[in-house]
Amino acid sequence: MNNLKYNLEIIGEKTNYTPHKEILDPIINSDKKIFEITADNSYGKTFILNLIAYALNAEKLDRDRILPSIKESISRYDDQDAYNLDYTIDLDLPDNKKLTLTKEKGRGKLVQIDNGAPISHNMLHKDLSIIYDVPTNPSERLNAVIKDLGVWNENLMLKFNKISRNLNDIIKEFDSVRNEEKIISLREKSLKYKNEIELKENKLNSKIIILKELNKLSNLRQLSSYLKIKFLSDTEVVKRTKAFKALKKPIKIEKKDELKIKQIALGLTNVERDFRMLISKLINFINSDNEIVELITENKTNAKHYDCIKETEIKEIILSDDYVVVQDKYIKSVEHIKNEVLMFINEKKSDKSYVINHSYTQFITLLENLIDNDIDYLLKTATTVDSSVLKTQLEVIIKEHKIKDYDSIKKFFRDELKPLKGLFAQYYRSHNAWVKESKKKLVNDTDSEYYELEAKLKEAKDKLKRVNSNVEITRGVCAKELNIDDLSKFDSLDKISNLEYNVKEKISNNDLSDNLSSSISNTKKEIEKLEKTKKDLEIEKRITDITYDKENAKNPSKYNDEQKNKIKTFSRIVRTIITNTSNFKTLISNIENGDLSKFKKTEDIRFIEIAGKIIAYSMDNKLLRKDGEFVELKFYDMVKQEFHCSDDLIIKKDDVSTGLASANYLKQRIENVEGKYVVVLLDEIGNMAQNALDKVIESIKKLETQNRLVLAVFTRPNSNGIKIIDY
Repeated sequence: MNNLKYNLEIIGEKTNYTPHKEILDPIINSDKKIFEITADNSYGKTFILNLIAYALNAEKLDRDRILPSIKESISRYDDQDAYNLDYTIDLDLPDNKKLTLTKEKGRGKLVQIDNGAPISHNMLHKDLSIIYDVPTNPSERLNAVIKDLGVWNENLMLKFNKISRNLNDIIKEFDSVRNEEKIISLREKSLKYKNEIELKENKLNSKIIILKELNKLSNLRQLSSYLKIKFLSDTEVVKRTKAFKALKKPIKIEKKDELKIKQIALGLTNVERDFRMLISKLINFINSDNEIVELITENKTNAKHYDCIKETEIKEIILSDDYVVVQDKYIKSVEHIKNEVLMFINEKKSDKSYVINHSYTQFITLLENLIDNDIDYLLKTATTVDSSVLKTQLEVIIKEHKIKDYDSIKKFFRDELKPLKGLFAQYYRSHNAWVKESKKKLVNDTDSEYYELEAKLKEAKDKLKRVNSNVEITRGVCAKELNIDDLSKFDSLDKISNLEYNVKEKISNNDLSDNLSSSISNTKKEIEKLEKTKKDLEIEKRITDITYDKENAKNPSKYNDEQKNKIKTFSRIVRTIITNTSNFKTLISNIENGDLSKFKKTEDIRFIEIAGKIIAYSMDNKLLRKDGEFVELKFYDMVKQEFHCSDDLIIKKDDVSTGLASANYLKQRIENVEGKYVVVLLDEIGNMAQNALDKVIESIKKLETQNRLVLAVFTRPNSNGIKIIDY
């Protein structure tokens, strides 16, 4: 301190007070920071402490940091109706800065550092801590020593929380610095994805080319089929036109009646057409497979049913004498052939070739998944077989045990034959309507034949029209696919056959062209799978490249791997300490509240023992007896409120000496004080023996060696005049 001036006017008393030079001059002129003021009453010892505390805004501190009585005492100077106070106080801070505290009468307080801008009490108390105490009540002080266990625990928890935050910030930096091994790994991974993408793209392009050729071949074959149908349809139209022209149109029939008859005749024709198409499809499916043909033809019963199906028209069935019996017989023949074919296909599933083909195909699918996910190396480790070599060998096995695709045949027999019974019913109703109308409107059988042939001719012409349309459309598609402008090159079966030969040469795989529908379907699936795999690889590469760019843009690491591991280990230890202190906080609260019934767990009892030892340590493991002698303090039993000392001595809390209780409280509070700067004010220390006071001074000097002490002033009553002692 290098300046302290004040003038206090107590308005009601009409008196003014100014500093006693005998008290302040020794303090101002000394280069020390710790002072003891001894003087008689009414010399203003306590006011000096109050003034310093008031100037430092100590009344703004929380109740847990200042006694309520002191807070009330220094707050009274804000009452301008009762007091006029002005002062100037200059305090030397330990870092060679000057703290100036001033107040003019009728105005507010100012706090400045190095004559800078005024600062608020919040800013001041952020750096400066104030200890202002009156160590008079020994029981209260001893309670405070014990209670400060909670403060000590709270401070410890706060300190380690701060440490934890700092450690977490450092650990976060681990992720923001370059990882060279990761960069190399990401670069290699990106290159691997690039190579895999190129391989998939090449394979995909190859499959797309094959699919195009397969589609060309399929369309050419479709065109050949349409040309064959066109030839038959042309012949059918010529034949029916000739027959129809030989008949005369019936006379004496009204327009509306004729229209109705025509509709019925056309309906019958359409049902016959649908029936023939359905049965033709059945025959084509059977004739397309040599094994199924043998199954039917080499068994008399099967052959008999098959002949019935092929050789019977729907009209014959409905016009028979007992059409119900004939119809049931026909349907039974269809069901018999259906069951025989489906049974044959199901038996194929147990065939060795089927089992090999199916199982090894699944094996290839599994192997492809392993390769796509880059985990096939485990298979290589276990079997010493290269994945790509194994896949090629499996494909050879499947090719050697090739099986036919019976899915379309199964679907036809299970689903597409269902309308057959409905066609019989439809034809029966239409035929009855035809007979009824014929009897009413037509004169003879020739009239009926006329309308029947007319309907059949119309159906044949409609069919030819559809076929011609299909021919033109398919011819256009083929011309575009083969890049041929001259449509005449698709006019005959021979020309188309030559084109098919050229396309098959490009496919160069007879197995693909032999089972065209299945090949197209499987190739499409392969393309879809390759496209998905390629897309997934591209996504993975993009993610890898983004991760690489982020990692590569980071700064070099400040810590090596060993240092990082040590920091992470210490961080885990700190988190454990925070967890423990948090749990101890609840336990200490229960102890302070006197709720001792909760302490039943071994962990709680053990903590109480440790806490008791901490209390003893905070009191320097010493207690002062009534005879003035020190005794060694081992621990404090918080439950029984007893001090356990050496030689099995047990002292009740209420029997502890007053001076040492106060000294130990102050010592603990001073040594645990927070803040960059500290001011210590102690009033009325007369109840403390010199040895106890020396303990307090020892703690204050620790603050001084830490370069934190601003000023320490304490007072003691003395009837023999004024005496200032500096330490």
